Amino acid sequence: MSDQLSVRLSGDCTVRSIRTLHREIAAALETGAEVNLDCSQVERADIAFVQLVLSAAATAARQAKRIDLTEASDVVASAFVRAGLQPRAPFAPAA
Repeated sequence: MSDQLSVRLSGDCTVRSIRTLHREIAAALETGAEVNLDCSQVERADIAFVQLVLSAAATAARQAKRIDLTEASDVVASAFVRAGLQPRAPFAPAA
């Protein structure tokens, strides 16, 4: 297993694409101890995406792994802020 893996997400990261995103993130977690989700090219994100990231982060933590967002686009950051969270691990409530 490699230590770090980057997954580039782009376009639509909403409920419409959540199953595909789930498969991509789950596959990355099987491969890497640290998964960085590159969100620089995400054009749309909603609460389903935020929930997926939080769920994946919890799963990763139970496996002694880590998920984080890198290069979060304004759209991704805004989705997290609307959910009351920071767009960085550990995705704590926004201050």
